[in-house]
Amino acid sequence: MIDFLSNQAWISPQIDFLLFLQNIRLGNLEIFDKFFLSVTVFGEYWLPTVLCAIIYWCVDFKVGIYLFSLEGFNVILAHIFKMLACVYRPWVLDNRIHPSELAVPFAKGYSFPSGHSSMSASVFGGVAYIYRKNKLLCALLIGIILMVGFSRMWLGVHTPQDVVCGFLTGIVLVFALKPMIDWAEENKNRYMYLLAVIDILTVLALIFICCFNTYRMDYVDGKLLVDPQSVIYHTFILCAYGLGLINGCFLCRRFCPFNPADVSIKRRIVRGLLGSVSIVLMMQFLFEYTVMNKINYYTAILMMFFIGIFITLFYPCIFTKLKKI
Repeated sequence: MIDFLSNQAWISPQIDFLLFLQNIRLGNLEIFDKFFLSVTVFGEYWLPTVLCAIIYWCVDFKVGIYLFSLEGFNVILAHIFKMLACVYRPWVLDNRIHPSELAVPFAKGYSFPSGHSSMSASVFGGVAYIYRKNKLLCALLIGIILMVGFSRMWLGVHTPQDVVCGFLTGIVLVFALKPMIDWAEENKNRYMYLLAVIDILTVLALIFICCFNTYRMDYVDGKLLVDPQSVIYHTFILCAYGLGLINGCFLCRRFCPFNPADVSIKRRIVRGLLGSVSIVLMMQFLFEYTVMNKINYYTAILMMFFIGIFITLFYPCIFTKLKKI
């Protein structure tokens, strides 16, 4: 547990900034809550996943592997960092903070770092890095990243430290994973070595946060502020999703590679549309049901892993086999 992140002297100026935004928001400007709630969608799971998938299936297979690696690593690291830091949400740190009621249902558990900020910085930052010669596209993507971070503070669900560290997590991944993917491309067997290391380290990290970390057990009026077991449950199933994405795209690259340019644009459009609809449906019914409702522990983990590996391995195998037929 990183105590200085919740230290009053450190957190007080950040609370003052959130109160400043809150005064603006409550001054008959709550209409902007819906706007910023729509902006924050760019940092959630389904939209970045659809973007990565369309590039992966329909534009550039290798770039898609890089983007899915960014998303998978981000999901894993962001939630493990949350469990290590155990920083409470702003309204718990200071009862003067009144977050938007629209955002609270999707802002459970610990606060640091901001998962939305790190997700947008990694995925949209990764796209901007790959297509950095297109200045207009880069400016648009950077604008989206900054707007996502600001939306989390406007809605009152994250402090500036959460957002900034979320950005830093995403940016570090953008520059760290590209050389790793390039290294693996030199010899496809290296993807298997990377996969073994990633899976083992992730499992060890999950064992640590489950068995060896000491969590805060603070009560207010007899009610536990944050239930560590509930957050551990969410962390496990979300890390399973991240591992599904990484395992799927690495296995696909090694055993079932494909080239989107080998088929017509029409087929790629159909492939992208069908796949995108599948992602939205899975996120809507399987993902949200699993995360928001505590179903059987192992069933939830397997379900989330299946969603990730279906997107990056099973679906590509299906359309490559259909192409051969």
